Amino acid sequence: MRKETILSVFVASPSDVDEERNRLEEVVRELNVAWARNLGVRLELIRWETHAFPSFGESPQEVINEQIPQDYDLFIGLMWYKFGTPTGNAGSGTVDEFQRAKRRYDEDPGAVQLMIYFKDEPAPVPPSQLDPAQLASVAEFRASLGQEGGLYWPFHTTDDFARLVRLHLTRCVQAWRSRTDIVPPSPTSLALRENAVDNSSPDEEDDDMGLLDVVDHLEDEFATLKDICERIAYAIEEIGAKLEAGNTEVERINAGPEAGKRKAARRAINRTANDMDQYVHKMESEIPLFSQHLNGAMNAVTQVAALSIDFNTDDDHVEQIEENVRSIAEFRETMSTVEGQLAEFREAVSSLPRVATDLNRAKRGMVRVIQQLIDEFHSAQMTAREAETSFASILAVSDL
Repeated sequence: MRKETILSVFVASPSDVDEERNRLEEVVRELNVAWARNLGVRLELIRWETHAFPSFGESPQEVINEQIPQDYDLFIGLMWYKFGTPTGNAGSGTVDEFQRAKRRYDEDPGAVQLMIYFKDEPAPVPPSQLDPAQLASVAEFRASLGQEGGLYWPFHTTDDFARLVRLHLTRCVQAWRSRTDIVPPSPTSLALRENAVDNSSPDEEDDDMGLLDVVDHLEDEFATLKDICERIAYAIEEIGAKLEAGNTEVERINAGPEAGKRKAARRAINRTANDMDQYVHKMESEIPLFSQHLNGAMNAVTQVAALSIDFNTDDDHVEQIEENVRSIAEFRETMSTVEGQLAEFREAVSSLPRVATDLNRAKRGMVRVIQQLIDEFHSAQMTAREAETSFASILAVSDL
């Protein structure tokens, strides 16, 4: 039998980010596995789909507002290209829910944490089906956050969102723990509820990973990511040399005798196009590997951060966290270097002359896959910066 402190998380969004809403549920479940036992903290995700029931009121939104508990601890707002349906109080249900949370924050900044995310990707519908008014409303709402002193986070893919929100939720719990270590939570708080639960099992006890286990896993993931980065960097040099050799050969052929010049040049161009196709296939296999191990590394970062909260005064533990920060910083610098190489290479490939159909097709494929790599590296750097900040907050608490 043990006590758990429940921190409730309310998520508000239009329907175009349902995939992210579902992923948030997975993230909360993963964090609860680590936190419930090690920290005595559990997140409760509040969604209208699970916490509202059929009823009548002035409007569907009013029914939801009446049924959803308003004493939640964290508010997560998500938007993409849909703004939502107007309510009697705001331009959309999502904004209505945000404004209610913002009023609580204005009255007491410690009552609720606000986290807003915007998906920055092309909409998966034809332009003719996009509603310009909805897009304009999203942009207007996004701009209004800065005027109200709010900081929002952009993301590209569902995986990006999962990595970011996992780290941000970890930092929220770190901040909450640091506050409650100094000032115990009010016994009258409705949002922080103490529940006596017994959800342990012998198997779970045996399978619990300790801090050293998670740190080892984190180091393994970073080592694998570094290997992938090195392979990608080497592949750039390799294909660059082949493209240069192919171009030299075509120039030599064109400068030679007229007889057979066109056929010889086409053979050389076809070899170059084949080299480019092979590069694309190689990178298409590296991208999912990179994403997989990046997810693994960030999951490990979150686990280390979660397990670290109870070790703040341990000198050896502080040294380990400092080593983790150095590893993440080194990894981020490596990604920045390779991303720069990829950007230069993309421009070089884009500038290749349009001399044959096969070469043009191969060039488009290369530009596409290089841009995918750049996007992956850019997102990974953003996530790595958040991981560094999470560990920095642990170190800051350890210095108190």
